[in-house]
Amino acid sequence: MEKQYDRKLFFIFGIMFTLLSLLFNWATISTGVFPAGHDIMLIAMTVMSFSNAYLAPQFVKNDERTKKIKERGMFFSYFINLGYLIILMTLLQFKILDVTAYQVVCMIAALTIMTVFVSFVVLSKRY
Repeated sequence: MEKQYDRKLFFIFGIMFTLLSLLFNWATISTGVFPAGHDIMLIAMTVMSFSNAYLAPQFVKNDERTKKIKERGMFFSYFINLGYLIILMTLLQFKILDVTAYQVVCMIAALTIMTVFVSFVVLSKRY
């Protein structure tokens, strides 16, 4: 019974974060400004909540399959994050992207969070 409750709770949080991120990002973009860091983090929290809602029944078991999904997910996320960093450094070096340091750190954090949890979901379907 508790497993189902956790899944519903993550889904409710996902809906709340979706609504908040839509509101904040729409307000920021409508003023003609690149979204601030906290706006991008809300999108990452949305992805994390929906991913946890999907993964909650599987991760509660904490068996060998779950451990393999977590290990492989972190392994793949490491290399994907390196790719993000290379692309981001290139965009910043050639001044294609003009953002503040706070926005860059928030973008990296949000991309890391999203990459880890999306890789968990993809690998849970594979294993």
